[in-house]
Amino acid sequence: MISTSSYKNWKSDKYRVVSISGDRGMGANYKGNCYPKLAPKLGFWRIWHDNIGKIPEKENNLYYIEEYYKQVLSRLDPEEIFRELGEVTLLCYEEPDEFCHRHIVSAWFELLLGNRVPEQKADGYLIMNVDKPEYIKVELERIMKENLNMRGFNSLRAWYLFDKGEKFEEKARKLESMGKDGDDYKEAACFCRCDADEAEAEYNAEKRRKNKR
Repeated sequence: MISTSSYKNWKSDKYRVVSISGDRGMGANYKGNCYPKLAPKLGFWRIWHDNIGKIPEKENNLYYIEEYYKQVLSRLDPEEIFRELGEVTLLCYEEPDEFCHRHIVSAWFELLLGNRVPEQKADGYLIMNVDKPEYIKVELERIMKENLNMRGFNSLRAWYLFDKGEKFEEKARKLESMGKDGDDYKEAACFCRCDADEAEAEYNAEKRRKNKR
């Protein structure tokens, strides 16, 4: 499982952690492993930081979410990143209830892979789940949908699975054009499309349940 936390709240050396801060945790005297692929780009981070207190907080944070998605997350494959990270806690500076790019990362994994990524505190072997800002996931979902061809899907997870199937289909066609067998990729594409339909049905059912409350 992947989780997130802050340097301040992770008081344990019993579990694997990596920093995803742009400064690799230097400001917190962090000495451990880092994963720079998920660090924010300095350019938009400076604009966001310079605008703190100058423009409305929500407007500033929405700018950050959009730029972080466009400049960082949209160029990465969430499954590949999830596999590379393995079981780990992603660390950055802000408190659990504050705006932080680690919350954008957790929302990205949850929206596309369906994997829950909790915010946690640790003290030795003791780990506790804590609340994080829910609006970040809502806004990331909106921004992603505005920037993607959703192919008629409402669910980002369904879109991702369908797109993955399309890529498998393309690999099959390339193999066949070289006189090779592409059946394995065709089968994988079929499974992805079925999973996409299932994810879409689950998403729409959950939407209906929420609308009835």
